[in-house]
Amino acid sequence: MDGYQERKNGRTRARTTAQGSRAAAYGGESRSSEIHRRKQYSSQSHTRTAVPASARAEARRQRARTGTYGGAGTNVYRTTQARTSSRRNRELDQLLEMEEENQKEYEEYLERKRKREAKRRREELARKQRRALLVKAAGVMLLFMVFFFGVYKLFFSNPVLKRVTVEAGTKDLKVENFLKKDVDAAFVTDVSEVDTSHVGEQKIVLKAKGKERTSTLIVEDTKAPKAEADPLTVDVDAKVEASELVTDIEDATDVTCSFQEQPNLSKKGTVSAVVVLTDEGGNQSQVESEIKVINDTEAPVIDGVAPLTGFIGEPVSYKAEITVTDNCDREVELQVDNSDVDTEKEGTYDVLYTATDRAGNTAEAETTITMKEKPEDFVEPEEVYEEADAVLEEITTEDMTLKEKARAIYDWCRDNIGYVSTSDKDSWTNGAHQGFTEGEGDCFVFFATAKALLTEAGIPNIDVEKSDTSHSRHYWSLVDVGDGWYHFDTTPRQGGGEFFLKTDEEILKYSKAHDNSHIFDTSLYPATPTTDSTVE
Repeated sequence: MDGYQERKNGRTRARTTAQGSRAAAYGGESRSSEIHRRKQYSSQSHTRTAVPASARAEARRQRARTGTYGGAGTNVYRTTQARTSSRRNRELDQLLEMEEENQKEYEEYLERKRKREAKRRREELARKQRRALLVKAAGVMLLFMVFFFGVYKLFFSNPVLKRVTVEAGTKDLKVENFLKKDVDAAFVTDVSEVDTSHVGEQKIVLKAKGKERTSTLIVEDTKAPKAEADPLTVDVDAKVEASELVTDIEDATDVTCSFQEQPNLSKKGTVSAVVVLTDEGGNQSQVESEIKVINDTEAPVIDGVAPLTGFIGEPVSYKAEITVTDNCDREVELQVDNSDVDTEKEGTYDVLYTATDRAGNTAEAETTITMKEKPEDFVEPEEVYEEADAVLEEITTEDMTLKEKARAIYDWCRDNIGYVSTSDKDSWTNGAHQGFTEGEGDCFVFFATAKALLTEAGIPNIDVEKSDTSHSRHYWSLVDVGDGWYHFDTTPRQGGGEFFLKTDEEILKYSKAHDNSHIFDTSLYPATPTTDSTVE
């Protein structure tokens, strides 16, 4: 509340008090009524001319002093009335003056209010103008920023993605997979060396817009592994790994195998087991397999044991041609006892092979190794295998079975090597090299050339040497094309005949009829089936 209002309230309270007291003195007529009545009287039309307020006041004072209000008989009464009227007139004048002051102050208040309102409107208009200006400025700034950002994105922004996710096993990483937009770019990192077979992150560097930029390659595995059940036969109370019950596991990352529930192998019978496969991405699948529990008393079988030849000062491979099979264990460790062999001295030494399955059954096999000086013209195996690969590329295809490849090798040797009675028998690699390069040789050359071809074609083969050399020496092979070991001899015979996948009975029958041409120590080699090969 301002000063004007306070003063007005004070005067109003004083006036109200005075009016109350005077109303009592004037017979109950309030001062406001009197003021109203006098204002009406003043406003009525009279014959007298309007006199200024100061003149009227002076006249009232003069009458009050002289007491001239009427005739002589009424002087006393008039004097009293004059005094009373004079007092009332003075009070009314005071009230009128107060009203005039109030009116003046009210008008001043209204003027100040009007000015404040005008000022407020001007300030509001100024604020609106400033706000509009700010909006315009913000719009201009926004347009500028959009323009600047567009120019930056077009000409200066990094076109290479910060992170690129691929599925595990992805082989062909392309530049466009790492770009936000189509720009000229190339790998700096050798992506042929990037390994996507494991879940994780790798840094890939590309060159784009004249600058090397780095992206993070994220390898994830979202596909569950697959596998086939592989039933197993074990001894009672054997320790079995879950991985032994599955085969042909397919997944882009490493897979671990575990049992859903540990199988009970404490007694004979067939036990079901669920194998849980988990890859690096945490994806899982289950394969149900079986375990046949028996009392295992059968020893492993060691195949491929044959006389060996070694060169002084050169490493000796004792296990290259040896295989071990077992009725229960899929893999049996082969131990070699070569403690009697002196690899620095010429001579023939005994070699002992031992294989023990997890049931404790043990098998043994013996052979000999002949140590001698390495020929000066020795041909390294790598050279012979390269020559064999060149031949196989011409006579075999990827979709051929092992038996079909063996047949193609047999026919090639028969058709492309001519028989001569002598050859260098110091090394099978020299004999094979002679067969590939010269196209002629004796039985050793035929045998050695076929050995190189069989080995490179992935056909298991064992060297066989004639045991009775009193009349002549002879060499051939045992091969396994999928249904057991069979005799394989590419050397042509004067009496004719074919020696492709022959059984022991068939080869020994021919040998007996032809001066022991194929006599051999059956104890040194695995027995063949008694029937012909039936595999495709």
